[in-house]
Amino acid sequence: MNNNIRIILCSVIAAVVVSLLYLVVPITATFVVSHIFSLIAIGSIALSLYVYGKGNNKAPQAFAYIYTAVTYAVVSTVVSVIACIIVYYKHFPVLITVVVHIAILAVFVIRAIALNAGNEYIEKIDTKAEEKHREFEKEKSTYWN
Repeated sequence: MNNNIRIILCSVIAAVVVSLLYLVVPITATFVVSHIFSLIAIGSIALSLYVYGKGNNKAPQAFAYIYTAVTYAVVSTVVSVIACIIVYYKHFPVLITVVVHIAILAVFVIRAIALNAGNEYIEKIDTKAEEKHREFEKEKSTYWN
């Protein structure tokens, strides 16, 4: 079994486990919103592992992409648990939960975009360095002639 199939299989299992919470937790609008964002977090981890989980990729920030996805999942889960506990004991508007989850998602999407921009910059610098090295080697070979 290759790694891509493992990633997909683990993601499906994680989604099923999160969905099993419907059998245990009282179903509220806040819980449904939290469930949706939990599935988004699972998908982001799967996507980052699928794209950057290979050891031979060229992205210098590969670990940072995976770390960002996992951190988003943890932060989203903590917010979800807190919101569900508050709703259980006291009335809490679901719109606040949605806004907080969207804000958290936006922060992590911005981080991923920044990582992508940094990756492109590093690739550009590497290309320039390779060109300069080739010029140096060419001049070195003809220096004594």
